[in-house]
Amino acid sequence: MSIEKDPQENAKAAQQAANQNELHDQQDHMYLNKENDPDQRTDQAQELEQEQEQHLDHEQDDVLAPHLTLDSESNPNIEVKGKDAEDNDDQAQDTGDHQPDEEEDGAIESDAANQNEDKPSATADETTLDAPEPDAELPAPKPKSKRKKKAGKTAEVLNPVKILHMVFDQAGGEQIKQSFELEPANAGDILYIEDNYSLGPVADLSEAEGWQARKNWWQSVLGLPEDVQPEVMRSDKMKLHQLFQQLEEDEDTVLWIWMGQNERDVAGYYYIISYLMEFQGRINVLYLNNLPFIDEKGHIFYPKQLSEIQPKEFVKAARLARVVTLSEFELDPEEWDKLSKSPGPVRLLEGGKKLSARENDYYDKIILDQLGSATMKLSKLLGLLTSKAKLGVPEYYIIWRIKSLIETAQVISQGEFEKGPKNVSLKATQGQLFVELNPEESEEGDGV
Repeated sequence: MSIEKDPQENAKAAQQAANQNELHDQQDHMYLNKENDPDQRTDQAQELEQEQEQHLDHEQDDVLAPHLTLDSESNPNIEVKGKDAEDNDDQAQDTGDHQPDEEEDGAIESDAANQNEDKPSATADETTLDAPEPDAELPAPKPKSKRKKKAGKTAEVLNPVKILHMVFDQAGGEQIKQSFELEPANAGDILYIEDNYSLGPVADLSEAEGWQARKNWWQSVLGLPEDVQPEVMRSDKMKLHQLFQQLEEDEDTVLWIWMGQNERDVAGYYYIISYLMEFQGRINVLYLNNLPFIDEKGHIFYPKQLSEIQPKEFVKAARLARVVTLSEFELDPEEWDKLSKSPGPVRLLEGGKKLSARENDYYDKIILDQLGSATMKLSKLLGLLTSKAKLGVPEYYIIWRIKSLIETAQVISQGEFEKGPKNVSLKATQGQLFVELNPEESEEGDGV
């Protein structure tokens, strides 16, 4: 069954088609006039052009964006039309942004548009806004400048930096070294400071008199002849000399000073920091003070020594590295100078970076408390002082203090220290004149 159309509707459709053909004829006439003489445009042509531009603004923006080139001659797929170039240039100068000529905003031929849409990427003849032709006008110089600055900043960050890790705990230094396998960005040489500046005289070490006083003390502790230079002092002097030389010659080298919550690490920091003022900005400190860590069993604890921390935990701890401030460079050496000249060769950590001075008998009392009244092997006593009393002082210093207690008759001994701790038996006199030392009692383990 067929449906006949209303004659009025047919007439109306025919009139619309005639109007459309007339519109196209006028458009063609407009473009021909523009091509010959742009100024010879009728008011009707201008109105038609504006109407078409409004129509193209909505329908052809998405097509023009990926294919528009800055040089229309390099791309034969673009048809040029639009207003005068001078009007467009004036508008671009007023706004400060690139306004492409309306000749560049012309319509794309339908067949050329289809060909461009089928292209997966720009060809060698096409130029995008991010990569303009050398002779073309730059669309946005400011964003390009920002990109250059951003690229430069990224290059500076990516420059390799040499890190030196300073520790006062040799076992802790080994743990830090193992953490480099988990975080290679933190890798660097480990600089171990052997001397323990929480013990012995430390005043005026940069002067000959102060240096000699500490040398004599070390000779007494280690039982060295007067003409023998303590190795611990000689070694540290050479390490610090090499450190200062490397910092002076290589500006890419930075120093990380690791500190646990103990007097040895803090005292070592105080001593070293006074020599590093000229390298401010490249000296970092990592003070693990009152910070929780996870042990091997998964429990949370607060370590005092770096050696108590697992390697994987140092990866997280490394994020705490911070630059030593100018105020710290000014105040910390002054604090250390006052402390080093105060009486008492023993320095204890009271909290934070606060150290206080004590006499040698501070550790003597702890040694006597652990020794008790029974006979005990020196090896067992050293173990108790480390594990139970948490005495964070070197073994050689403890032995030196035990020998001092023997000299003052507060402890009696049997055996030779040179043959090792297992060959020496000890017993506290506890103020008694006659005390018998029974080595067999120490063998049974009843010494506490």
